[in-house]
Amino acid sequence: MLQSSHIEGDHRQIGKRLDLFHFDAAAPGMVFWRPRGWQLYRTIEQHIRAHYRAGGFHEIKTPQLLKRELWQQSGHWDKFADNMFVGGALAASQPAEYALKPMSCPAHIMSFKHGVHSYRKLPYRLFEFGLVHRNEASGALSGCMRLRQFTQDDAHVFCSWEHVTAEVRAFFDRVTKVYRAYGYDQLSVKLSTRPQQSLGSAALWRRAEQLLADASAGAGLAPQTQIGEGAFYGPKLELSLSDGQGRQWQCGTIQLDFNLPVKFGLRYRDAAPEQTPVILHQAILGSLERWVGIMLEASGGALPFWVAPVQVAVANVDRESLSYVEQLSRELETRAFRVENAFGEESLGRKIRRLTQLRVPVLLLAGAREQRQAIVKVRRAGARDNHTVERSAVVDYLEKLAE
Repeated sequence: MLQSSHIEGDHRQIGKRLDLFHFDAAAPGMVFWRPRGWQLYRTIEQHIRAHYRAGGFHEIKTPQLLKRELWQQSGHWDKFADNMFVGGALAASQPAEYALKPMSCPAHIMSFKHGVHSYRKLPYRLFEFGLVHRNEASGALSGCMRLRQFTQDDAHVFCSWEHVTAEVRAFFDRVTKVYRAYGYDQLSVKLSTRPQQSLGSAALWRRAEQLLADASAGAGLAPQTQIGEGAFYGPKLELSLSDGQGRQWQCGTIQLDFNLPVKFGLRYRDAAPEQTPVILHQAILGSLERWVGIMLEASGGALPFWVAPVQVAVANVDRESLSYVEQLSRELETRAFRVENAFGEESLGRKIRRLTQLRVPVLLLAGAREQRQAIVKVRRAGARDNHTVERSAVVDYLEKLAE
């Protein structure tokens, strides 16, 4: 489990100290990513992309700015307009014509509608790294945890009612694999049921809620019920993680929607007359920016080797060993390790202190003696003592850490 040996402040302090990102009054509620931070972000993105592709999802990209009529049809304009950035009117006296999307659901529905679908093509799975905007109050903003602009791993499965149980189970399988890679094994689930303001009949809500509860039980989970906390279009399961300090973080979610398919007239061909699908809205990480914040607060910045923006630093002890460590660094880079070189004139002590403060997981050191013996000193983050590895075995050593 991700766990810091001591509390080092919130993610904003850690992000600044590790040179990952910053915030500025020029763009309140939005992240300015530094090179190290963007590398971290992209590694997270690539990891979750691989899991969606393995699950049979097709990655798409949809527009940021969508017309008012679409949000009115979905119901978001009536229920969510205060949290949307709207504009685009031809004159100041006219109503807003467009909105920056606060979620990707209607755009994915448009993608589904673009083709004619047979029951043989269901379930039809789409996902997007959806950049969304929400007009949060200034007082509610909280670094990466609460933003006005953020990116979601936004996924939707268009399927029949009969597919729901298997798709929810597959969602739990993906979630378990993804979270475990970050060191999270403790997962709690909450089932949010029909709110007072909702679409659809009570009978359909009961059916949907029971399907989610049964799928959770089949995955060995016992969800806690949150009465009246579902979305207006359907019930949902919310997943929370526990970090090494005992804090709970709500991250993933899956929602069963049987209302928006009707509102948008979605159909698929069956042996019987045309049928209306249901939609499973889902996200594993939720906001990628928030996920970064959670990781930093849970770990104090000491990230797992595989995801760390800089995995290994290479430093020379003296001038005589410079060519030796330069050759080592080039080899590691060709093997796709993320490497930082510390070949400057500063003292070895300063190099070690600087790289330790940056939470680099592995520091490789070599001087003239190590060069003569064809070895490398290895200093692991958090370890008090160094150990040595044969030069020819360094790549294998690091590859095992990345597993």
